[in-house]
Order: sequence, then structure tokens, then C-alpha cells
Amino acid sequence: MIGFATILALFGLITRGVWAMYFSARRKPLSSIPIKNIQKINFSIVVCMHNEDQHVDALINSLLDQTPTPPEILIINDGSTDDTSEKLNAFLDKNDSIRVIHLKSGGIGKKRPLATGIKEAKHNIILCTDADCIPQSNDWAALMVENLGDKYQLKLGVSLPFKGSGFLGKLQSFEAERIALNYIGMAESGYPYMGVGRNLAFLKSSWESVGGFDSHIHIASGDDDLFVQEMVESGASVGTVVRKEGQSNSVWPNTWRKWMNQMKRHLSASTNYRKSTLVLLSLPVISDLMIYIGVVLEFMHSNVWIAIGILGLNAMIRGLIFRT
Repeated sequence: MIGFATILALFGLITRGVWAMYFSARRKPLSSIPIKNIQKINFSIVVCMHNEDQHVDALINSLLDQTPTPPEILIINDGSTDDTSEKLNAFLDKNDSIRVIHLKSGGIGKKRPLATGIKEAKHNIILCTDADCIPQSNDWAALMVENLGDKYQLKLGVSLPFKGSGFLGKLQSFEAERIALNYIGMAESGYPYMGVGRNLAFLKSSWESVGGFDSHIHIASGDDDLFVQEMVESGASVGTVVRKEGQSNSVWPNTWRKWMNQMKRHLSASTNYRKSTLVLLSLPVISDLMIYIGVVLEFMHSNVWIAIGILGLNAMIRGLIFRT
């Protein structure tokens, strides 16, 4: 059994390493990189809100602090029944770049209000984030819209959870990093299949060319993965932003039940993925299972140092390919 556990874990490590070589996000430098002058770039930041009064001030202030100030910040208030409307209206007199569209009734998911925002946006370059997100630097918008239009039609950013407490918070951070490893790495390897709507930039004209969200409007999720896949199939060029300065991090559910519901909603779109994509995505999951099952078995048989060594090798592989 001990030999089996070691072989199982090592096979998982090898599978993870090979997958990482071809598909996983590479480690990024932390030194400053020049950002093109985007003073003349017109773009719209689009955010959907539904009962987000506790997040309005922090989000909008962080958007106004971007360098330069975004030409347009378009908020879609999707039938909020709390103080969201009042807080949004208070910002209208403070900055001419802010626009608010109030929808009468909130629906399921955010595709319909988001589609409204994209259609009503003044500019062709669209940058999306969520109400509970905070950009991690004043250069976030600049990094996300850089080269859109002349080099890329779509850019995928990273959004990690703010550090939560306890085991749930640590597990959410681990899962968010795992997902980012997958979609950023596959995009950089020429196989983009998803992004996150909390940090996604694209051209409105390209969005319109694939029919917006019409083909999957009946699915609660999919505005960030099925849309990306349609863009890729249409021939869109995809760029990525992994740097911490280009991240827009968010508040994740603080209970297991809420998190499970969120994951279930996100997974609902995966049934529409291509089989080849599903096979590729299953490989790192299977390898992780082999690694951790092997580690547990080693601990059960008192092979502590072997288990620690396996975990160390796994951490090394992850550390060499990705840095948040």
C-alpha cells in the first residue's frame, strides 16, 4: 500500500508537471512594465448591480482613482430594493464620467442587464467588473484595455478572492488560483476557453458580431466562458493580464452553502463545452486527486517525510509556473 501511495502521488505530480509545461500559466515577473499612454483611448467600464449598497462607495471610488480617470463608468442598477439607487445617484453630481441606468425589475443572472450596459455604452472598448470587486492598483484599467482594438479583441484578467478567514477562505483562494492557472495558461497556449466576468475586456463590435449573449441567454451563467468560446470561434485574438496590478479582486461567499450554490451556477455552463476542452480540464483535477490521495495514504502509514516531500514538489511546480 505504501508503494502504491508513492507511485500514485508521483504519477499525479508528473501529470501535473507535463500539463503545466504545455497549458498552465507561466510565472510572471514582478518588475514594473511600461503601459502605453491610454489618455486618448476611449473605453467604458460596465458594472451590473443588484442590492449592492454596501459596495457602491468602495467600487466607484476605486474606479475614479484609475489613471487616467475612465472616460465612462456605466452602472446598470438591476432592480435594487435597498439603498443602491440613492448611493449611485449621489455620485452623478460628482463626476461627469459616471452614468447610471436604472432597470425596473431584477432577473435571474446578470446577462440581460449586462447586455443592456454593453449596448448603451458610449465606447467600443468595454471593461467589465462586478460590484463587489476592487482593482488592485490604479493601473488596472490601463493594463486591461491596453492593445485592445489594434492587437486584441478580447483580454482575460484575473480576479482572486480577498483573503477570507478559516478553512473556507483558504480553500476559496486555492480554488480561485487553480481556475486562473487553467484559463490563463490555456489562453497563453492558444486554447482560450473562459475568463471571469469580474475582470474582462473586449470590443463591443466583436461582442455584437457573435450575437452578444443570445445563444446562451437561457443559461444563468456563461457570460464569461461561453461568450469567450464564441469569440475564439469567430477568430478573435485573445490577450491575458496576470500581473497583480491588473487584478480586480472580489468578495466571495462567506458560507459553504452560498459558495456551493455559486459553484453550481458556474458549472451549469460547462455542459456546453467542447469534449476536447473538458478532457483537457479534467487532467489537472485528476492529477491533484492522485497527489492528495497519495499524501493522505502516506500520512496514514506514518510516512510523514515522504508526504511532506510530495507536497513540497507540488508547491514547487505551482510556484514556478504562477505568481499572483
